[in-house]
Amino acid sequence: LLGTLCRHLARMAAGDISALDEYLFKKVEKRGIPEAIFIEDIEGLCKTRKPTDIVARLQDLYSKYQYMQSSITAQRSSLRVKLPDIKTSLETVEHLVQKRDSGDGEACEYTYPLAENIWAKASATATNCVCLWLGANCMLEYTLQEAQELLVHNEEAARTLLITLDEDAAFLRDQMTTTEVNIARCHNYGVKLRALQQKDGAAKEPAPAPSGGPSAGAPASFVPAARQEPQQEPGMYTWKQDRDEVEISIALPKDAQKTDLKVTILAESLKVEHAGKVMLEGQFAAKCSPNGSTWTMGKGRVEISLEKAEASQWPSLFEIAEV
Repeated sequence: LLGTLCRHLARMAAGDISALDEYLFKKVEKRGIPEAIFIEDIEGLCKTRKPTDIVARLQDLYSKYQYMQSSITAQRSSLRVKLPDIKTSLETVEHLVQKRDSGDGEACEYTYPLAENIWAKASATATNCVCLWLGANCMLEYTLQEAQELLVHNEEAARTLLITLDEDAAFLRDQMTTTEVNIARCHNYGVKLRALQQKDGAAKEPAPAPSGGPSAGAPASFVPAARQEPQQEPGMYTWKQDRDEVEISIALPKDAQKTDLKVTILAESLKVEHAGKVMLEGQFAAKCSPNGSTWTMGKGRVEISLEKAEASQWPSLFEIAEV
């Protein structure tokens, strides 16, 4: 029974992921690179799914794009190294063909690389055969005509493949940009949604009842003065967390400008600077995901939203309590 339930849940999860993928990308058979779809209606997509689930799937897609990009870059680098070698070999074979057709039986002297930065001289007579190095400790003998045809074909194929790889790289960059925008929009909508939920929850909490009536000696028209919120010194901060995120609020100096701020969010640390002065710095008590973390400035404070690497409660914000 347990095994049947697990298989049923696995099929449901696979079906849900497949349905979600239809909104995120479409398969392109020509290039083999899935085409990212710009999500127009973030709110509509998040009605039946959690924004964190969508962001996780988008980040998985983005990591696959990064792997494809590294593979294409490696192929392009390899081709750019091979093309000059193929061209040099073809020129050598064409020279041997001319030498054979001229009917001159005299030996010619050639200079060839023996090792790195070491060259040697050799003399060779006209011949109708040549050996081509194919790689992997493999060398084959061809007639000059066969060698010329093979090298011409290899050069054309390499140039065609290089053009295709350049087009694929440009197409891949566009898909990565679209995916990055989708990740940012979904994450920001998730932050907005959680803020609204917290605000609604606070509004539903009952207000505390007054402890008693007015004192006997106080006039009937007495109204208590409004409580003044204490002003925090620049650099002082507050923080709170839920299962998936950590929110940090840091007080800034008066008249602080966003251009003077520098916020560095790493997986294991945070550093906030204002006008070159460090206001907050420390090692996190747990890891966060920098790609899913954001920060904004407003009303004399900088608000930082950290996406947790693992959905669990942090024992504290920093490893050291005092920062």
